[in-house]
Amino acid sequence: MQTISTKQLVRLLQSQIIPWTAPGARGGIFVAREKARSLNLPESVTISRRKISGQRVVIKNQRRYGNLRYFVADWPEDNLQELAVPKLVCVVSGITDYLLGNYCAHCNPGTFFLVPPLVPHQRNAPNLQGERRRNGSCDLLHAIAYKHGVQFWYSRSINEGYINDPTDNYLIPNLNAAQILHALADEAAAKKPHFESVAAGFIAAFFAIMAREIEAGNYVHPGPKENVSVPEQTASFAEQVLEYLETHCNQRLRLDSMAAHMYMSRSQFARRMQQEMGITFVELLTRVRIERACKMLSETDFTVIAIAGSLGFQSSTHFQSLFRSRMGCTPTEYRRENTPTN
Repeated sequence: MQTISTKQLVRLLQSQIIPWTAPGARGGIFVAREKARSLNLPESVTISRRKISGQRVVIKNQRRYGNLRYFVADWPEDNLQELAVPKLVCVVSGITDYLLGNYCAHCNPGTFFLVPPLVPHQRNAPNLQGERRRNGSCDLLHAIAYKHGVQFWYSRSINEGYINDPTDNYLIPNLNAAQILHALADEAAAKKPHFESVAAGFIAAFFAIMAREIEAGNYVHPGPKENVSVPEQTASFAEQVLEYLETHCNQRLRLDSMAAHMYMSRSQFARRMQQEMGITFVELLTRVRIERACKMLSETDFTVIAIAGSLGFQSSTHFQSLFRSRMGCTPTEYRRENTPTN
């Protein structure tokens, strides 16, 4: 079996994948969930149920994966894995049979599907099941979002054979591309109206960046390999938490999503916050939001309702109650006392 060259990959992105992201194009977008009953499927996707027979095994020996902490758990008997970061897959050709939780998604060409953090999904190829494993083929593009870059690779499955080696890939150090995939996962988790339109825009921008960066040679190839050390984070735990909250405080954040971003379980993250920061996640998030609200009240003319909405508070009433309990005055009073006069 023959892999794809860099020039062929760029040509594929520009001539086929990016046009698929245009409004009204073929295929569709769907978000993988752990359970089949919670799915909202486009016309290009059907599913068949499958029973998970094995046990979830938490990954502790990260050195198996080159010290990369985004691997969370394996399901060895079910050919599944969980990542702490979002993954985006595009079906390039053929009908793909992709294992996701307790079902298998059968996807036509032009389908884009997002695998949010901690959703069990297929670990080993080929991405073919049943009769197609005896007489079928499919090509996929995969992308995993790190904090400051993207791991991007191509795979081809033909019957029982496949080219699908995540260690032979493109590591693209582009912060915008990584943030797009994380924002896409955040939008999917929030389940806000018009998600499909927003997701289509994100996906179009993402693949346009991939084509541009690969064509310009802005990548490392191959990407990370097993048993290769990577530098540890220089920022402390507290600094990483604060950076994330200050960047995402406008979103409906949950403890689960914050823990996944830090590559920890919910209980591990909550325990470490108490040990190292002496505060709960909810209390720290509220503090960060109130500090941001104070800045907006003194530096902008946004209404109190607009500020409450932009900072992810449940309602304007809830925001004003929290603000008064922490600042000793209402938002309006704070603005009056802290707005510079000309």
